Amino acid sequence: MNAQNLASIFLYIAVIFHLLGMSGWTSAKLAQPIELAILALMLLSIFILRKKKRKKRRARRPAPEVAVMLENAEEGEPGK
Repeated sequence: MNAQNLASIFLYIAVIFHLLGMSGWTSAKLAQPIELAILALMLLSIFILRKKKRKKRRARRPAPEVAVMLENAEEGEPGK
């Protein structure tokens, strides 16, 4: 399952819980647990969609043979 799909499912469930809590169908005792569940689902979705920061890589120096080939190409020496 794709991470975006999973995050979308959790967000839809959070919206359903929010609508259920706001509709008044639940008792007052359940208001706080429903709000905590909504918060947990939203934080879980953010955590799933979080992008990892990657270190920028420096370009590798080419092998010495490549430098020789470039010099030969710039000088115009055929056959080497």
